[in-house]
Amino acid sequence: MDQATLDEFGETLGISYKVIDNLSDGKKTYTAQIVLTNNCDKELKYEDWAIYFCHLRMIEPDHLPHSTWYDIKDAGVKFTHVNGCLFKLSPTEKFKTIKKGDTVKLQFKAQHFSVARSDIMPNWYLLFPTLRPVLIKCTIGEDLAFVEPFDTEEAWKRFDYELQDGSTRYDHYNPYNLLERFDRNKCVDPGPTGTTVLPRPLKMSVNEESRVQILPEKWILCADEELDNERQILANALRITSINNRKTEHKIHLKLDPQLKINGEDCCSELYTVSVATDSIRVSARSPPGVFYGIQTLLSVRRRDGTFPECEIEDRPRYGYRGMHLDVSRNFHSKAQVMKLLDAMAKYKLNKFHFHLTDDEGWRLEIPDLEELTQVGARRGHVNQTDMNSLLPLLGSGPGFDTSGTGHYTVEEYREILLYAKQRHIEVIPEIDMPGHSHAAIKSMKARHKLFMAQNDKGKAEEYLLSDLDQDIKSVSHSVQMFLENAMNPGLESTYTFVKKVVMELKKMHEGISPLRVFHFGGDEVPYEAWEGSPACASLVDSGEVKSMEKLMEHFVTRVADIVAECGLDVGAWQDGIISDESDRQPIKRGKFKSQDVLVYAWQNVWEMGLAGCAYRLANNGYKVVMSQGTHLYFDHPYEPDPEERGLYWACRHLDTRKAFSYMPDNLYANADVRLTGEPIDKDYIKRHKEDHDDLKKPENIIGIQGQLWTELVRTWDQMDSMIFPRLLCVAERAWHKAEWEAESDADRQQEGQDLDWARFAHILGSKELARLDSMGVAYHLPPLGARYLVEACNVELNTAYPGLPIVYSLDGGQTWTEYTEKIDLVLDRDIHMVTRSLDGKRSSRSVVMNKSQIV
Repeated sequence: MDQATLDEFGETLGISYKVIDNLSDGKKTYTAQIVLTNNCDKELKYEDWAIYFCHLRMIEPDHLPHSTWYDIKDAGVKFTHVNGCLFKLSPTEKFKTIKKGDTVKLQFKAQHFSVARSDIMPNWYLLFPTLRPVLIKCTIGEDLAFVEPFDTEEAWKRFDYELQDGSTRYDHYNPYNLLERFDRNKCVDPGPTGTTVLPRPLKMSVNEESRVQILPEKWILCADEELDNERQILANALRITSINNRKTEHKIHLKLDPQLKINGEDCCSELYTVSVATDSIRVSARSPPGVFYGIQTLLSVRRRDGTFPECEIEDRPRYGYRGMHLDVSRNFHSKAQVMKLLDAMAKYKLNKFHFHLTDDEGWRLEIPDLEELTQVGARRGHVNQTDMNSLLPLLGSGPGFDTSGTGHYTVEEYREILLYAKQRHIEVIPEIDMPGHSHAAIKSMKARHKLFMAQNDKGKAEEYLLSDLDQDIKSVSHSVQMFLENAMNPGLESTYTFVKKVVMELKKMHEGISPLRVFHFGGDEVPYEAWEGSPACASLVDSGEVKSMEKLMEHFVTRVADIVAECGLDVGAWQDGIISDESDRQPIKRGKFKSQDVLVYAWQNVWEMGLAGCAYRLANNGYKVVMSQGTHLYFDHPYEPDPEERGLYWACRHLDTRKAFSYMPDNLYANADVRLTGEPIDKDYIKRHKEDHDDLKKPENIIGIQGQLWTELVRTWDQMDSMIFPRLLCVAERAWHKAEWEAESDADRQQEGQDLDWARFAHILGSKELARLDSMGVAYHLPPLGARYLVEACNVELNTAYPGLPIVYSLDGGQTWTEYTEKIDLVLDRDIHMVTRSLDGKRSSRSVVMNKSQIV
């Protein structure tokens, strides 16, 4: 085969992927099918060609990954697991030539289940030895049109099987129909809310009858000397000058007042007050961050005509930690996109940016003197398995090096992000994930080893090595994400040399801008079995330094924590990085950490798994806990239980904005709503499983909450925006303001209060806040519409989750669209297509259709 022929097959080869059945094999496997169609004039023969593609679930898990390949004998092809999510499909000697128009159907099993189009990765490619790899055209892009619809229960449900006790575990979720969505979208009339500011201030009185108009020629801005940053931000927003000797009676004052109190209390350095009167505006606070938040509130009360109502505001935050986590490893996101996120965080008074910089699929930060980390670890593309110049083309990034699989921040770019965050009073908390999720780092340091061994410099070659070269890699267990070589080796002293080097370089990067305070080492999802068979680990145990192989993780964690403490830093970790023994789920003794504070991010709370109580257990043991629960705060989950909605579904089947809004961080167990199956959790569930649900004895150690976005399925800017927004505004609301209904002990009254508060929040989104996001270029998620057919009135009513968003519909298949202002008179012979539009009119939601057959 020559390059021209390979290119032609790439242009014409048809591929379709279909999930056939998730239900027949319990939770173990599902059945899927790949169909190859030859649309080329040339015949596809048995040769040394292969198709490479990414698949989130292990294919034929009874055979792979431990067998070399899995043979589909009838079709004459075989599947090979390369590493991570990358698989190879290639012909065997039994392969029969595919002529033009012919198809080959490949039915196979894959692990667990798959119920969403976004599970299937794009950018499959053809390879022939010595030729340039070629993308298969029909798989390119984000529409994933080669994936067949999930149009049966067997395709959109995850499981249906019998448990040991004889009960059935059945997936109760179905995609919403129009009426179900209409009912979910309905919200009560909030009436006069008294505030349209998000997050909601502690106290606010507004006089809408009296408005203030700020004209640049009539107003000046005065600020204390320490508030130059805040002065510039407000001057730019209002387009007025603060360097003006004109005499005027109209002034805006930014004032520091160390004695400022609210309700006689001065417990919070971020508290502020805002006063808007006819001829003066005053923002006062105890600190520059407080002034900054007062400015954000002032800008938020500005009406559409540019005027400001007279108002008095007193405000302070609920928590000192109000965060957002972003993974830029799985798919790289540029400095500009990160800065846009920081802008939005600042607008809603979020103050911690958890920057997940490394993982198996990429190392995204330049580390001086360790060039391989970005030369190898920040690049994904097609390479031979023996090549060490880059990582594999994981997560659908394709064979080239010009996609979201490739990219990193230079030291200078990282410092620019730090400065940008500092100006917005956001602390950057970098995470270097270890010892698990470290494939990119391990491969990079092996490349460094190879380089210096070629120069006969064994000392440099082994200085930062992270893997035991004497270990038989084929015997090593795979990680949850199907990686070999995923875990740094805790038995090698070079591992800790590497850690210290990275921590020191990060500390240097922060100097002169925003001193590094917390180093987050990850610590999650470590495949402990990966260390079995390692001579270095066995030696550590044999020497008595570590009691057993089971204690290697604790040894690693405490060694890393010592390094971090020696650098004068606090430690951050995911909850499973601090749990010493999975069997009793007890944390490492707090006294083993020398840092002043150890921040632990509690994320594992699938209610029936018994891990939710670890959040309180950690707090009771002296750790500072950041509430990060997967069921309510993991934004990689879809907004609806619909196959067409992007997202994973490990913690819950879906997470819409309302659910994120309903989260109660002060009462964790009150958030227990449904099992993974969708079955409601009864009110006595926690009591019946008390052994897994500790009482909170040290509430002062719950320091805040954080939203998370993992980006396995997020390859573009718009996808990133859509998964984060508007859910992040719910995090801001709960982190800053404690709603009255949260403290209500009566369940019915609590629900009534929450419904009213949600109606207020949803109306503010639809009438105001989403327009502010539009102006920032944020492509927030647009929810599909709900609809109901009113039989007696013979018309159709539509609604959206955020009242105020424009609704349009079409009666001619989408050729022309009409704005929805009143119920649609029934047209029996036509389908009704309908979408929600963004407030700027530039984007539309997923289209839904009321078929004429549904009406008749």
